Amino acid sequence: MVGAQADPAPEPPEWVPRGPDHLPAYVLARAGTAVDDLFARHLGAVGLRPHTFVVLVHLVRAGTEPLTSAELARRLQMTPQSMGALLHGLVEAGWVERAGEVRRGQRVDVRVTPAGREALDSATPALAHLSRPETLGLTAEEAGTLHGLLQRVLTAIAADPGPGA
Repeated sequence: MVGAQADPAPEPPEWVPRGPDHLPAYVLARAGTAVDDLFARHLGAVGLRPHTFVVLVHLVRAGTEPLTSAELARRLQMTPQSMGALLHGLVEAGWVERAGEVRRGQRVDVRVTPAGREALDSATPALAHLSRPETLGLTAEEAGTLHGLLQRVLTAIAADPGPGA
């Protein structure tokens, strides 16, 4: 049809002209990614990766009691297969030991080794730096407020059943 005019484009949602930087969840996601990267860089400087760090923390906190690979997978919200691969690397590095032969579906007890404790200890200066409020551009009071708010966000997200629930 010659001369027919196309329907005008529908109006975008109200937030689009302002951009996503005005959406708290978007800014929080961006900040989370930036802090993840910062955390990984500082741990990487001492030879650790975030998942490796968390596994070692859980094992050291368990003391003399072993944790199972299944329990570690639950705590880190990983699949048992992913945890198995992660633990394989930690065993190869000499940072953890697994009791017995690893067979699918069987309990696998995991303990930290002295070398794993040393690897975790080596992260102390990096963690001290990352824990300083000024590292995140905050005052001590702002860091305390942010921590409390983030705990509330995590609690709310855990309770959210998701879309369509």
